[in-house]
Amino acid sequence: MTLHGLHRTAVVVGLLTVALAGTRARAACSDPALAEQVRTQIATTCVCNDPNNPRANHGRYVSCVAHAVRDAVANGLPTNCKGAVTRCAARSTCGKKSGFVTCCSASLGKCENGLCQDGVTACSGDPNCPPRTRCSVKSSSDRCTAQGGSPGTGSCCDAVCTVPAP
Repeated sequence: MTLHGLHRTAVVVGLLTVALAGTRARAACSDPALAEQVRTQIATTCVCNDPNNPRANHGRYVSCVAHAVRDAVANGLPTNCKGAVTRCAARSTCGKKSGFVTCCSASLGKCENGLCQDGVTACSGDPNCPPRTRCSVKSSSDRCTAQGGSPGTGSCCDAVCTVPAP
């Protein structure tokens, strides 16, 4: 392998390492109450489904939220809460065509080697672990229920999942 080829390989490996490390090292929002307050304020600025605006769509809604979040950070929202607020908008039905739903599903928690699936909570068995919830946006209620989910509206951040019985 040439020196140029080795350099290129090193750069690719380095970038992959940084990308993978970034996915695991995401900091949680340090002020969830303020983030929720900001979400509520943004709801008055960025209209979810505006029947008076024929150009309204999901992308424009998320963009509006991202701009409002940037302003909120300038006014005191911790930077590590930016992603949490923006993700709520991105994982919503706002601006989507009629029929789109949030789809929430839950599964029982798992205990392996003394830790729950979150890798932090100590456990002695599966009943000690919190349920795992997942939410995504689906194009219809039928698609959601076919995959075992509970359809809803709004944002996945507000979705309520039904936990199956053990």
